[in-house]
Amino acid sequence: MRIQSYIYGMKKLTQNQEIKRLNSEEGYVEFLAEQCVVENAREVRIHTVAGMCDNKHLMTLKKNIDGDFKLSTHIQAYSNFGIPFDKYELEWEADNGNFDKVFKMINAGFQVVEEVKSRA
Repeated sequence: MRIQSYIYGMKKLTQNQEIKRLNSEEGYVEFLAEQCVVENAREVRIHTVAGMCDNKHLMTLKKNIDGDFKLSTHIQAYSNFGIPFDKYELEWEADNGNFDKVFKMINAGFQVVEEVKSRA
């Protein structure tokens, strides 16, 4: 599910602002966690949108050989996302199946979760 900017009142919202509105008014994070993450997922791809300029980035949570999730931010440094939690905290929440908490942790930084895809 991709989010498109639209006019809210008389002001056009950026994609980042629209996602934040959906999070606060319509429970978008819970929707992503319940509907977009398959049961017993081995890989979860998290598409994000930056707050300042709507740049898009990708994060991947993938299970290693021990069955633990490991977070990859690909070419971006983890610190570029501005997430006020350590990387291992996101991985541990994912290990426990708390993807709504993972998405809320990511949204607490400079980016917001736009789209989630997963596979078992």
